[in-house]
Amino acid sequence: MNLDSLFYNLLTSGIRLSDPETLRKFKTANSFHLIFIMVAPFLGLLYFYMGALPLFYVSLGAGLLMIASFILLRATKNLPVGSHFGILIAWVSLLFISWHTGAVSYQGVLGPTFTLNAGLILLALYLLGYPGGTVWTMVVFLETGLIVYLYRSGFQFPDLIPPEIATVYSLGTYLVALLSILLFAFLFEKEKGEVLLRDREKSEALNESKRYIEDILRNSPVPTFILDKNHRVVHWNAACRELTKVPAEQILGKKVWEGFFVDDRGSVADIILEDPLQLERDYGESILSASENGWFELKLSLPMLRDSPAAVITASPILDKAGIKRGAIQTIQVEQGNGKSVESPGEGSEWVGVEMGRIPIFKVDAQERITDWNEACVRDYEYPSSEMVGKSILELVSKNYRPLFKETIAAVLEGKSIKGRPFKYYTREGKPVYVLAEAFPAMISPGNGRECVVINTDITQLRLRMKKLELYAAENKEKLKSLTEEYDLVKKNIASFIRKKDD
Repeated sequence: MNLDSLFYNLLTSGIRLSDPETLRKFKTANSFHLIFIMVAPFLGLLYFYMGALPLFYVSLGAGLLMIASFILLRATKNLPVGSHFGILIAWVSLLFISWHTGAVSYQGVLGPTFTLNAGLILLALYLLGYPGGTVWTMVVFLETGLIVYLYRSGFQFPDLIPPEIATVYSLGTYLVALLSILLFAFLFEKEKGEVLLRDREKSEALNESKRYIEDILRNSPVPTFILDKNHRVVHWNAACRELTKVPAEQILGKKVWEGFFVDDRGSVADIILEDPLQLERDYGESILSASENGWFELKLSLPMLRDSPAAVITASPILDKAGIKRGAIQTIQVEQGNGKSVESPGEGSEWVGVEMGRIPIFKVDAQERITDWNEACVRDYEYPSSEMVGKSILELVSKNYRPLFKETIAAVLEGKSIKGRPFKYYTREGKPVYVLAEAFPAMISPGNGRECVVINTDITQLRLRMKKLELYAAENKEKLKSLTEEYDLVKKNIASFIRKKDD
């Protein structure tokens, strides 16, 4: 272990955390301990030179106790306990020194040693937040009140500082106090800037993830559009444009193309925005499947689609965290004249999309063996078709996702269609690949049962970005507000302190 890593380990108490805020506070607490430990012997020698032996012993004793506090913080890795104990040692030391150096001058002004208590309050605010800062503020106020009460009662405070150096001593104490307050002001300013930077990075990551999702929707081979809560089109992908011959710039911000209307209320997405119960009431016989979260799959006729009016429509509301509808999304899977679906398989048909080279698609039989493995699977998962056909698909799937994958295959073999299932695969090199899968049933041949067709959309980059966002989400805007208030408090204290000194 080199000196740099040893010193880093010393400042962080040997903790291994990814949270930069916690590491920063441990570094500050340990730096405070180490600085106090190094300064205490020199301060003791200064008091010994002045002839103030009680203060000499207090300085050395405080240094030894601070070593114990440093060890306690490293052993327990409990920041509140170690910080409170260290601040207590410093406060008791300052109280004893102030008491024996006059505490209150003949003019009735508190001695400059007391100004160091402002530094202790700011240290408590930084390390322990408002609760810890409030505790030590109350302690300092009570201490100050006691000193003022004793002074007004005529109590004579002992002064062990020789008169010939009292002025230099007071000036030095004042400068040390001012520097400590300014140091914490800089710490708060630095922390505020870093929080703003992390907030900006979080916003950029959110925007990037949003763009990534939009790219997935835009490039999806399934015609897809999204409505806002006012029934205006906010997304119209290329497949929709190809199907309807209506370009996105012509439809965005307006009501959906009338060819997708199922009645005078509009499209299925429009009805879901208003009242999903109406959809169940008026189109109950056309509903193929539905879920509790408001997702519907229906088989309806859209006469304005010239190639084939029959279509399988899926639609779902878009909800915010409070469960309020913010919009709706709809996909249209048009069937060919012979009853086959262009975008999804139907029973008794061989899906034409299996030969699509750009999307990883494979087939699985009832024994969970792979029966078809397209070129996109070879490209993305790095396994050749000759090696994978006949193997169990579970060898590709992560262990944690295998129960869900088995459940999906079982449901599809019963005739259900599954959409939006998250899975995790591993490539030949062991790299994780996160996907959103759509699974549909397909007939093998008349009388031979079904097999499962799985369409995979790669969301690995999105998943990594979302993990990054989870880290940022822990540092919410309340922290920025807290730091701003603390920083304003620091500035007021500095201004007040300097103003009093000038007076």
